[in-house]
Amino acid sequence: MNGATRPARERIQRTLLLAVGIGAIVFGALLAGGASGFLAQIDQLYAPLGILTVVVGVVIPALYTVLSRLLPIRPLLLIAGVTSLVFMAIQIAWPLMMKEPLLADDGTPWTQGINAIHATAAAIAWPRIMGWVYPLVQGPVVAVTQMQVRDDAALEATLDGMGAIIYCLILCGVSIAMIAAGDRQDTAAAHAREQAALEASRRTREAEQSRINAIVHDDVMSVLLAASRPSPPDSLADQARHAITSVESLVSGRTETRDYDPEEFVAVVRSTAATVDSAIPVRYAVDGAAPMPAGVVAAFAEATAEALRNALGHGGPDSDPRVECDVDDAAARVVIADQGQGFSATRVSQRRLGIRVSILERMRTVTGGDAEVSSTPGVGTTVILSWSRA
Repeated sequence: MNGATRPARERIQRTLLLAVGIGAIVFGALLAGGASGFLAQIDQLYAPLGILTVVVGVVIPALYTVLSRLLPIRPLLLIAGVTSLVFMAIQIAWPLMMKEPLLADDGTPWTQGINAIHATAAAIAWPRIMGWVYPLVQGPVVAVTQMQVRDDAALEATLDGMGAIIYCLILCGVSIAMIAAGDRQDTAAAHAREQAALEASRRTREAEQSRINAIVHDDVMSVLLAASRPSPPDSLADQARHAITSVESLVSGRTETRDYDPEEFVAVVRSTAATVDSAIPVRYAVDGAAPMPAGVVAAFAEATAEALRNALGHGGPDSDPRVECDVDDAAARVVIADQGQGFSATRVSQRRLGIRVSILERMRTVTGGDAEVSSTPGVGTTVILSWSRA
């Protein structure tokens, strides 16, 4: 999972731990020297406890700069959470790890200079309550530890304890607020995905309803109208079988899913035109070899057939419909034009399914598909079917 697909909470946690790692490197460098630095205090602790304090206090947190980019979030948070607890245990047990009762040169435990780093890690890794408890515990831990390892330092230890609480609370509060913001973003994203799924489901139902309407209008009604004529056409039996096949595929849910290459797409368009009337001329141009989804090809075929049936059925005997088909790697376009009687769009009833459902909505049910119908009374009609690859 890359950064773009991770939940917002996880991205924020990783970023915060990266910042903790950088902070550990900076504080580690600052706390190396001096009477209260770890280089001077390692030998004042029983071996190998002095080295352990440096590994837990500085080395492991510094590794968050790398681990935040490499590890899955669960083991990353586990390492950070356990390390923060072990650091707390080191703070509490510090007096017991010392060889002498007091630190040399009136020093203070070096771990008290880096406790905010581990408090922040605890706020990131553990539940929210831990992010508030850990800083509050720092006050008495810092104060009591200092009183045990320094001579006559009660007031200064108390002030250091209060300062530790304030400093740690600020960093932990900021971390908790950022993680909470990530949670809200994740919640909003989940809600958006849910709404998108519902909208997609709705659109799918509408598309299926449009397909049902188109099949009923294009196939079933065409057969019934042809059969009602005094002299049914010779192709009536073939049309009836095609209508039955369409209804059966609709009931069973079987649809063709293979892709079509451009040449096959052109063949489908030419075959569709020939099925309506073998005299309809088809001009085509192919530039490319990218395949087209079967659903797109089916939409073109159904809309083209309906446009040609309209041209022949309503355009008059001199409509002379023609088809132009252009396809390349980026898009496909089919134009059905005639010189018939034309019509006024304002006078077409909304109950007429031919244009609205079988042409416009049929093309718009496929991703990237669109259709446009323009007509002028006495001049003719032009239907433009188009599809652009996503």
